[in-house]
Amino acid sequence: MAAPAAPGELRKDLRAVLARQPAWARSSASLSPPAVPSAAGLCAGRSRCPFKFTVSALCRTDSYLDFKTVRESAIQKGRGEPNGESWTPGCGKGDRGLHLSSRSSVFLIMDPVDSDYRKKYREHVRKKYQASEDGNSCPGVCVPFSERYTSLTMASDLGGADQFLQRRWRHRGTVPEQVPATSLDALFSTGSGTAETVVLLGVAGVGKTTMARKVLLDWATGRLFPERFDAVFCISCRQLDLEKGQASLADLILKHHPELTPKAALKELLVNPQKLLFIVDGLDELNGSLEQQEGSLSLDPCEVKPVSVLLSGLITKRIFPEACLLITTRLSALGSLEIRLQSPRYVGLLGFTAEGREEYFHQFFGDQELAAQALKYVLGNEALFALSFVPGVCRIICTVTKQQLQRSRGDHRRPDKVTAVYALYLSHLCASPCESSERQSLRGLCSLAADGIRRKRVWFKAEELQKRGLAPLDSLPSAWWDHLFRKDPDSDDIYSFIHLSVQEFLTALFYVFEDGANHSETTEQEMKLLLESCSKDRGDLSLTVLFMFGLLNTKIMKCIQEQFGWNMLSTIQGDLLEWLKGHTKINSIYQNYDQLECFHFLYEIHKEEFVQPALSHWTELKMDCLKLTPLDQVALSFCVKRCLNLKTLSLYTCSFLSRGSKGRELPAQPSLQFQMHSEMHPLCQVLKDPQSKIKILELNGCKLNDGCCAELATVLSRNQMLAELNLQAARLTDSGLKFLCAGLLHPNCKVEKLRLWGCDRDRRLTHACCSDLSAVVSRSQTLTELALDYNYFLGDQGVQLLCKGLKHPSCQLQSLGLEQCRLTADSCRDLAPILYTSKMRKLNLERNNLGDAGVKLLCDGLRHPGCSLQTLLVNSALMELTLDYNVLEDSGVLLLCEGLKQPNCQLQILGLYDCDFNFTCCEDLASVLSGNGMMSELLLGSNHLGELGMTLLCEGLKHPQCKLRKLCSEITAAACAELSLVLGTSQTLEDIDLWNNNLEDIGVRLLCSGLKQPTCRLKKIGLHGDQLMEETVRELDSLKKIKPDLIIDR
Repeated sequence: MAAPAAPGELRKDLRAVLARQPAWARSSASLSPPAVPSAAGLCAGRSRCPFKFTVSALCRTDSYLDFKTVRESAIQKGRGEPNGESWTPGCGKGDRGLHLSSRSSVFLIMDPVDSDYRKKYREHVRKKYQASEDGNSCPGVCVPFSERYTSLTMASDLGGADQFLQRRWRHRGTVPEQVPATSLDALFSTGSGTAETVVLLGVAGVGKTTMARKVLLDWATGRLFPERFDAVFCISCRQLDLEKGQASLADLILKHHPELTPKAALKELLVNPQKLLFIVDGLDELNGSLEQQEGSLSLDPCEVKPVSVLLSGLITKRIFPEACLLITTRLSALGSLEIRLQSPRYVGLLGFTAEGREEYFHQFFGDQELAAQALKYVLGNEALFALSFVPGVCRIICTVTKQQLQRSRGDHRRPDKVTAVYALYLSHLCASPCESSERQSLRGLCSLAADGIRRKRVWFKAEELQKRGLAPLDSLPSAWWDHLFRKDPDSDDIYSFIHLSVQEFLTALFYVFEDGANHSETTEQEMKLLLESCSKDRGDLSLTVLFMFGLLNTKIMKCIQEQFGWNMLSTIQGDLLEWLKGHTKINSIYQNYDQLECFHFLYEIHKEEFVQPALSHWTELKMDCLKLTPLDQVALSFCVKRCLNLKTLSLYTCSFLSRGSKGRELPAQPSLQFQMHSEMHPLCQVLKDPQSKIKILELNGCKLNDGCCAELATVLSRNQMLAELNLQAARLTDSGLKFLCAGLLHPNCKVEKLRLWGCDRDRRLTHACCSDLSAVVSRSQTLTELALDYNYFLGDQGVQLLCKGLKHPSCQLQSLGLEQCRLTADSCRDLAPILYTSKMRKLNLERNNLGDAGVKLLCDGLRHPGCSLQTLLVNSALMELTLDYNVLEDSGVLLLCEGLKQPNCQLQILGLYDCDFNFTCCEDLASVLSGNGMMSELLLGSNHLGELGMTLLCEGLKHPQCKLRKLCSEITAAACAELSLVLGTSQTLEDIDLWNNNLEDIGVRLLCSGLKQPTCRLKKIGLHGDQLMEETVRELDSLKKIKPDLIIDR
């Protein structure tokens, strides 16, 4: 027998052994006495032979490992000599392996060869989840999961994910149909050892927990990842939220999976971390943040730490870095989660497919005819349709609809709003009129719900129910169980509402109605704090606030009062109105979203005497980059109609979504009598209203199909207030433009300005449409401005057709934009006579290939005595000079400044955008500003001024003689200090456009200091604010409150 190794050699052997273990085991190993963690029982467990014996991690100990004793014991028992790093013990008959004392320093891991622990674990998971009830099933029924489960839509690489996530209760439809869909088996790559992290995002009740359980069940049955994962563990955050003190990861696993006994079972399942999947379900339900421990975190699953630290370690891959993660959460937890994840993949759970929803209805009703009636009713109501994709809410809708359909034909109380659905749902669960004891219990339940919303909790202990008079629990009406309230199937003493939306509805009841003297000032203060929180978050409280508005509806309020004997709080209507007015004035981070939410709130209340005062201060409505679902459009149209002072409606790059129906076929020739229901139908109905005062309609970047153009044409033929129509980048077609021209030719049409910039992005416009435009400019008595810039389809042929109308004696056009329309000298031949035979005052031909010949032709027209053109004509009448996108460089600008300094120069507007000059000529430009009192607008963007150039320019801006009103310039963050001084001294500067500059937070704050000065006269400032820190955004919001008339465009 070989001589025993020296202690130094043994430690060397131990290090070699540890080097071969998984990363979580290696980093926690040490040759010095470790700290005292828990879960010692797990670490001291034993396993049946045969097994491979390895020393993998230090665990509970208060003494050094006598490695020599272990080694010699193995040799004496005939298990063989250690070979450098590890050895495989030989096992005699009945030998149960090598035993260690409870004080051992070693966590022994056995690599199973024929272990049946995984098989037993799979069997237990199958039994546990194959027949259980959850929010997807009908109430009170436990059926096999495979029969109950209705497939849900999962989408990867979400387009417009923010909108999908913000719209908690009406998200369906905001995600494009062509978004890449994914399936369960594609969540993780098969046959790969890569440690992947998948985040499953979804609104409340959409089926995230159900999906997590399906993953667990399908793995257990061998249908999903049979070779990819040896073990799948599910950790419920809703249970962790109730944990106190400390635990180890092993403790947490055993708590959620107590079937893993003896503890050796768990030990064997953890052998290969790269073949583990941890499901962290409901991360948003943690009441508190994930704690990040300073310094290195032990990767030992037996080490005791605070629960939040353990969960954070698992999510950040500091524990089991080789394992895969599936995290389910709502948006509310995404902010703190994103910064901790390593290369996550986000998947959106969108709810039922159309087929899945229909299947659910038939399962719920049982009666095919009744199911068809209910489905037809839901499809005909936008509010119910938007809700029905969420399984948990669909159950409530089905319950209410079934009750209404089964009632006598004389009862027509079918809900048409979200609040009405929940009010009827509650009404059917209580006696009418409600008895005193039942009313008192319901009030206690409402109080519990409100307390949970305030503290962001959805699970409650029994003692919390007792405090609100809800004990004994069996005294509560039996109808409430499984319909309002339920016991957690995995815990003995935990309860929750059946769905978060039910908790939110009861919260709204608690704040809107009072039961005698039970409504205190504290309750009112809590309600105001809730409204304030709704202004700051991204939709978490929007449904609660929606219910509060909906409960003010006259019919719903009357039903609540009659059944429960509660009276509406006297101050609630005024409080909500005051909050709404303040909420819509704040230029918050999510301004578009906030405005749209407010429209839904007002649509829900549907009370004219409330809605009109709430919208009385609106004169301009601007929304951009929104995907407007049919329900959004109904709410928007409802509010636009009641904005009695609205003058401008701007919807930039918005999509008008539909349910996918093709609608009626359009006629071959435009007809204003044709009744078309396009995606824009709700909005167009409002615009046709004779009471509409809207003068400016902007639909820039909106994709308008021919149906939309047909409806807009009818608007033009009926609305005599509309003076400006802006359809820049609207992606029109020849037929769509033909419809619009038919409306523009109607005698009732009073449009003065028509902007059609860049409308052929999809290359669906041709030069032929200029024939229709020519007819408009020749016959319209109001159209004075037409912008066709950036339409490549025009070309020389399009201009030739257009000029036929421009030559007409009745043509009233004064401004024509043809920038970058691929024109040549041939177009100049047609345009030259127009310069002196028409009323044209402005003609934009920039960025075309006119050549010297084309310019010479234009000059012939400009020299004509009858020419009234004022732009780009060098004479005493020249008031505007635009030289944008010309390579003037410093030498060219210096020459130009010599002319601008002349006493007889009347120039007011100078455009030098992207002219390739730097700070060298800025001193001369400053001299022009201080000497020429006529200059009112200077555009210097996209040049190379730098900090020095802007400093020189500011010297001219500070001069008392400078009368500049608008400035567009390049500027650095450092130069903002100089510009800030200008803001406090200039008495004429009203508009500064700094949009194309990354000023960073320090630059914006420097500007804010100048903007806050009482002497600052600025009315509008444009900033690039996409990446500003929250502190800077708050400073801008604070500035807005100080100067409410200041427009901050970012």
